[in-house]
Amino acid sequence: MRAADVAAAAAVSESTVSLVVNGKWEGRVAEATAERVLAIVERLGYVVHESARHLATGTSGAIAIIAPAFTNPFYSKVSLGAAARLGGRFQLVFPVPDRNDDHRTMLARVLAMRLDGAIIASPTRVELAAVPDDLPVVVLDAPDLAGVRPSVNLDVGSGVSALSAHLRHLGHEMVAYLDGTPETATLTARRAALAGEFAGLVLHDRFATVVEPSAAWERAVAMLPDIVARGVTAVVCCTDQHAYGVMRALRELGLRVPHDVSVVGFDDQPLSAFMSPALTTVSFPASELGEVGAGLLIDLIEGRATPALQRVLPASLVVRGSTAVARTRP
Repeated sequence: MRAADVAAAAAVSESTVSLVVNGKWEGRVAEATAERVLAIVERLGYVVHESARHLATGTSGAIAIIAPAFTNPFYSKVSLGAAARLGGRFQLVFPVPDRNDDHRTMLARVLAMRLDGAIIASPTRVELAAVPDDLPVVVLDAPDLAGVRPSVNLDVGSGVSALSAHLRHLGHEMVAYLDGTPETATLTARRAALAGEFAGLVLHDRFATVVEPSAAWERAVAMLPDIVARGVTAVVCCTDQHAYGVMRALRELGLRVPHDVSVVGFDDQPLSAFMSPALTTVSFPASELGEVGAGLLIDLIEGRATPALQRVLPASLVVRGSTAVARTRP
């Protein structure tokens, strides 16, 4: 099926068909004619050739979705949510970092492509400064950048408040925090919020800067005997993936979760419900984060959003088997 077939059936020119199917008919084509063309397009099953569409509209049709941790299931859910909202309107680009790439290098390489827009999760201020001013961009999960670009953030504070109330209800006062890298604003916000709730937060400096579950496990094996001896009864991890490593380390050290030490994560990743015990975690709506961000990007591309537009999505606490009443000291 060709545009010429639609033109012949509607008794209009091919250029009129092009204007209608590419959404450029207003002020150029009578409304009744446009409706007739669209009805024939639907009846004949005409599909616009995407390369031709982008040539006609002066766009590339490409949207980049960029995340700091390609293998993190949380960002996979974010990307799937964005893809569902963008639908078939755009070609989605998911950059995979080279072995020696850092996030900034990967970002620069992707932005050198011809793009209609980008969704960037958890960038630093320096990384975002490298983004061209005229490129429509929506930032996700970067609370320090609110107001710099349109953004969708997570209500970290409410999630940490719920977590802290839960731990205190169980009698936990000595709490350790396992941090991670890269040092993104969302991780900083999680640590700061928890430190505000527990003035005696233990070892959030020394028990820190690990990248993945295997590194968390190695660090936890070395550090846990000391922190448990200091009276810590709960370990809060900056992500669920880090919590998996800590739970393994505790088992190997002969400590029971949650009877000896309670463990909590952030993100509510799919595997967390199937751990043994299942992981208590602060749940962030990853799919909705991507979907809302993609909708905001479409509005930005089409001129319906402003750079100051911000959205905040709620967090919640999912209580599972990895937290229990704090053990009493002998």
